[in-house]
Amino acid sequence: MPSPLAVTGAGVVTAAGRGVGAAWRVLCAGQSLLARDEDPQLAGFSPLLTARCAPLDPESLGADRRAARIMGRHTHMLLACAGDALREGGCGVGEIGGEEIAFFAGMDAVDPEEGDLAAAVAASRGAEGGVGLPEFFAEGLGRIPPLWPLGMLNAMGFCQVAIQFGLRGENAVFSPGAEAGAQAVAEAADALRAGRARAALAAGVSAVVSARAVARHRGQGLLPPGAGGRPFAGGEGAALGEGAGVLLLEPPEAARARGRQVRGRVRSWGSARALDDPGGLARAIRAAADAALRAGGVEADEVGLVLPHAEGGREGDRAEVEALSALFEGRRPLALATKGAFGHLLGGAPAVDLALALRALEEGVVPPSPGAGRGAEGVLRFPARPERAGGLRFALVLCRGFGGTCSAFLAESA
Repeated sequence: MPSPLAVTGAGVVTAAGRGVGAAWRVLCAGQSLLARDEDPQLAGFSPLLTARCAPLDPESLGADRRAARIMGRHTHMLLACAGDALREGGCGVGEIGGEEIAFFAGMDAVDPEEGDLAAAVAASRGAEGGVGLPEFFAEGLGRIPPLWPLGMLNAMGFCQVAIQFGLRGENAVFSPGAEAGAQAVAEAADALRAGRARAALAAGVSAVVSARAVARHRGQGLLPPGAGGRPFAGGEGAALGEGAGVLLLEPPEAARARGRQVRGRVRSWGSARALDDPGGLARAIRAAADAALRAGGVEADEVGLVLPHAEGGREGDRAEVEALSALFEGRRPLALATKGAFGHLLGGAPAVDLALALRALEEGVVPPSPGAGRGAEGVLRFPARPERAGGLRFALVLCRGFGGTCSAFLAESA
């Protein structure tokens, strides 16, 4: 059985603020940061709950002024999380060279911001007050920053972060949803186990809430009209959150040799793809969980904590409950669902949930899950208040992406 991988650093940004501690305090207080989004850009949609992050100043994160001008908010979140994870793990400061650090991230599509082309439009006013093509080609076109189209590529933000921290090892960007963040964790772990890196960053970033993001994810079925974002709430649908997560992974013996504190371990993982037939999604969730447990040499009855995907959609939540009921055969492990507090972080969800799972194992405490419980009471046990659970060793973290892609990770206490 392959050895678990040590988590020596973690960075998290959510609507709670920056840091795992900020997110943990909100969960322990039983708070939900979801609120009706009053952004005028979203006025054409039915009422929507979101959990937005406060803006981050890129220059305060170490970005030079010229780079900061072309960074989007998704890059700011990734930059903050990567910096926090590297600092906590003591990497990127001489102990491990940049060419020895792998970097993988799941990132959503990048949408243009409302003011990006304002100067070009203002310079293209035609005789009748609208945008005139002659005026646009004569004046407006020259007001579009030459690098602006490249800024719509999610790999640009990834590269900006890699440049900032001198990360020159094996790397890749995956897109678009939670399956992309799960793939980033799996690829980071594989790079370490194959000896292609001494340390690896596994990252994920959400979409930035905008009219385009809402339309895109509504078209993918994630945000049905009336989306409420309450896990296992009978099909109300997900709520978009903004955030990111980054884990710094190392082989345990390397972390010990460097004298780094280990926050916990990623022991194993599994994945499966649902077939388009009745019961296919439940079978895929169960298959992913079984594969993770089998790879980790752990039995289902040894799992003391479950972090379900629990996005709030009728079909997905029902399938998850069915799969977990079959997996645990009547036993009800403690559970923590985070999307009722922070919204669906898409590519950022797997890394954030893994970081919070490790925090729960470290503290021996399971916080409440805002809005969760209805529909899953007979399968999982969601505490009404922070519950001390001594002896927690293993946590199962579930992730479900677009197209029926299901993943599971087995986290282990340090």
